[in-house]
Amino acid sequence: MDVDVDKSPSEGEVLIFTMGGAFLVNGSVRELVAKLNADEWADLVLAESGDHVVLRSSQVVALRPGTKHRRGTIGFAPRTGA
Repeated sequence: MDVDVDKSPSEGEVLIFTMGGAFLVNGSVRELVAKLNADEWADLVLAESGDHVVLRSSQVVALRPGTKHRRGTIGFAPRTGA
């Protein structure tokens, strides 16, 4: 499974970088840090497929949290003069 590491994860997803590659998983950074601190072998759920993956916490090198997608708006301004 290929993960686009240039794309920011969505809200409720975290991109986890390990020594062996990157994984997009469900959750928040706070939840994942707690799980990685509590378990040597953390059981996580992949965001794209719902499959479980077990990662050794000592192999995690970085976490990138998801962000809310901003809604675009169109503004209308009155015309002055004719």
